[in-house]
Order: sequence, then C-alpha cells, then structure tokens
Amino acid sequence: MGLRVRLRSSYPVASLPPQARAVAVALQHYGMILADNGSPWYISGVPDARWSNDDLHALGRITGADLEVVGPTR
Repeated sequence: MGLRVRLRSSYPVASLPPQARAVAVALQHYGMILADNGSPWYISGVPDARWSNDDLHALGRITGADLEVVGPTR
C-alpha cells in the first residue's frame, strides 16, 4: 500500500534546520512510501529524545509539489 516518492533534488534543503535537513537529504536519496490513510499529509517516525521536534516541524514546509514519483525498479 502506498506510492514511492522522493524529494526533488532541486528542493532547498540548506534552508532547513540541521536535523530536518538530514531527513530531507535522506528523502532526496532514498525516498519514502506515501500512504493515503485519509488524513492530511505528514511525515511520521519513532519518537526519540535525541531529535529536536522544533527542527523536525520544519519538514512541514515540504509539499506534494516538492515530491516526484519513483517508478518500480527491476
């Protein structure tokens, strides 16, 4: 269930705080699975005290227009 997408290489990751930038760079390189569960888009993960929620909230700046669909690989 879901669509494989990645963050466009043209997205200005340098404008993000350090921890959000690390996630955004990973989204550019590895992508993610976008699942439609009926709620607005958001990025979720496992809570960890080493991450700054303030930094990570900056990922909310990423919109659907910033993503590109990645086709299946063989």
